[in-house]
Amino acid sequence: MKIDERRNLVLPVVTEKVTRKVTKQVDGKDVTEDVTEDVVRIYAFHTPVSRIIFEQHYRVLAATKASLSSKGAHYLMGSGPRIAALTLKDEGRKEAISLGMVDDRGNVHDESTDALFAEFKRLTTILCPGPNGWDMLPVETAISSGKIDSEDWEETVAAVTFFTCHYAMAKKADRETAAKGTASFLSGSITSSTPTEFLASLPTLTQAAPTTKTPSSIPS
Repeated sequence: MKIDERRNLVLPVVTEKVTRKVTKQVDGKDVTEDVTEDVVRIYAFHTPVSRIIFEQHYRVLAATKASLSSKGAHYLMGSGPRIAALTLKDEGRKEAISLGMVDDRGNVHDESTDALFAEFKRLTTILCPGPNGWDMLPVETAISSGKIDSEDWEETVAAVTFFTCHYAMAKKADRETAAKGTASFLSGSITSSTPTEFLASLPTLTQAAPTTKTPSSIPS
């Protein structure tokens, strides 16, 4: 039997507050009240980096996780999801300097970390409502078409970085727990489905919903 280790990360990118009327029985009478809830309008679907990519970048990923953890759990959980990508850039810069990747003018050339961020982007698909249901767009297309903006992506890639540092660094036996725990903390989820299969699992009402843009639901 082949073990399915596909643990794709699904993150909310854009949410909308929706108010609906709910009728319930109170003392034998029907009482209608407004109930407001957050509904996800746009998702990011991320496939974890491969083993090869991990082995190419393990030093900077380990250093990023260590840096985020060094100031305690409160700092890690409170700030980590927002600053993980910035921390990765800092650690990548330190690594590049240690390897002598500095030109005569003192400019640091960290092509390795740039390549890792490009891989994060390549492995992420933006899922958003379109004229005929859900669209699956590359990140750049989603930004250029106005479905999301650059800040939405900055928050998303920070969450992806935070997830990768914990999931990719985990031992095989601990990966499922690490994936689900980190995804839950990011208000996301883990699925073995493809993007198409995931979208098929969503309620029809969500697919037909308007696309009014509100701030991301990724924790601040």
